[in-house]
Amino acid sequence: MYLLLVIVVWILFAYKFVDWSQWIKQYPTLLFFMLVNFVYNYFYYEHTLWAFRGVTAEWLNHSIINTAFTFFICPVGITIYLQRFPKKRNSQLLYILIWTAFYTAIEALFAHKGMYVYDHGWNGWWNIPLNLVLFSVLYLHYRNPLRAIGVSVLLVAVFYLLFPFPLESLK
Repeated sequence: MYLLLVIVVWILFAYKFVDWSQWIKQYPTLLFFMLVNFVYNYFYYEHTLWAFRGVTAEWLNHSIINTAFTFFICPVGITIYLQRFPKKRNSQLLYILIWTAFYTAIEALFAHKGMYVYDHGWNGWWNIPLNLVLFSVLYLHYRNPLRAIGVSVLLVAVFYLLFPFPLESLK
């Protein structure tokens, strides 16, 4: 079961790279990420743009895999990302680009193996700007939550204009 393997790998990352005495500083940003992910999954539930697919067990569906990613895997990654964010301005863009490339590569690998599927106009190339925005807004939230929320509202509007879902699916 690949999900168990992924969880074990992220446990090792957490053990090696997370400063557990400092995790409370990242906690509000982790909650922000979880909320944004929940909102996407709520509104796009019947009109998914991307979804996890379990290939090792029939009961392993998008909801179960996404729950593991939302509440465990991504928080570990985001905590590492925020705790190691460079102080020097000229290194920050490169750092964001490295994390964007890392997450995009993982998603591409999962898509190649059939564990991550796209629909309704989404494809792997859209993951690049999405991850770039994700890591930029997460850092912005870490530094200035109100500004990040304002930026996010605008980004949600742009996202919906690019990838609308049928409003009748909300009934």
